[in-house]
Amino acid sequence: MAFPNALPHGDIRSIFPGIWLVTGTVSMPGPLPVRFSRNMTIVRQGERLVLINSVRLDDAGLAKLDALGKVTDVMRMAGFHGMDDPFYKDRYGAKVWTVRGQKYAAGFDRKGTARPYFEADAPMDATTPLPISAASLFVFGSNPPEGILVLDREGGILVTGDSLQNWSPPDEYFSGPTKVMMRLMGFIKPHNVGPAWFNNGKPPRSNMRAILDLKFDHVLPSHGFPVIGGAKDKYRPAIDRVTA
Repeated sequence: MAFPNALPHGDIRSIFPGIWLVTGTVSMPGPLPVRFSRNMTIVRQGERLVLINSVRLDDAGLAKLDALGKVTDVMRMAGFHGMDDPFYKDRYGAKVWTVRGQKYAAGFDRKGTARPYFEADAPMDATTPLPISAASLFVFGSNPPEGILVLDREGGILVTGDSLQNWSPPDEYFSGPTKVMMRLMGFIKPHNVGPAWFNNGKPPRSNMRAILDLKFDHVLPSHGFPVIGGAKDKYRPAIDRVTA
């Protein structure tokens, strides 16, 4: 199986004790160079490393990753992500976890008609024991399914896929046309509900309101900058707006 190449990315940076984040790139085919950023969160569990929202690293990045511990698990939160999960499965023999109902299909096949190019090891839902202690999964009834990893530490940390974003301003991994396009589409806002995910995935409003019932003070989004401190109050206006 051929894996997508490693694209430009930044350094692995410490966010909290035993938790790191690295910002990389996704490039989408089309007449214009559509490139923007995406984040991978790394959580250390003992001597093991769990990757959430995986981003393939270059050789230098992989060497720094290996210095942190042994990659044993990969967790996919976003229904439209996951292209680098097979690489980490192949390199480390990692166990791949997906929200139950997510598939690995090329493009944005939401009807599930395309033949999957990869199969996960462990479908998970809100009742599944996870590979991280003091962690739970919040699941949206969206199409495709989407999850939020809830870490019970540091006052509560949410690791999100496409649901909660924090892109303001665009970072160095955006191409010029993408900055303009995504600003017009409503992506370039702080403490935002992902507009394409919400409009296309159609999560129930009750799911969105239930985010505010979770215990959290921080958000590590797949798209945008980490939100450290006061995250629930910062996202409340966006959640109120989409559930009005």
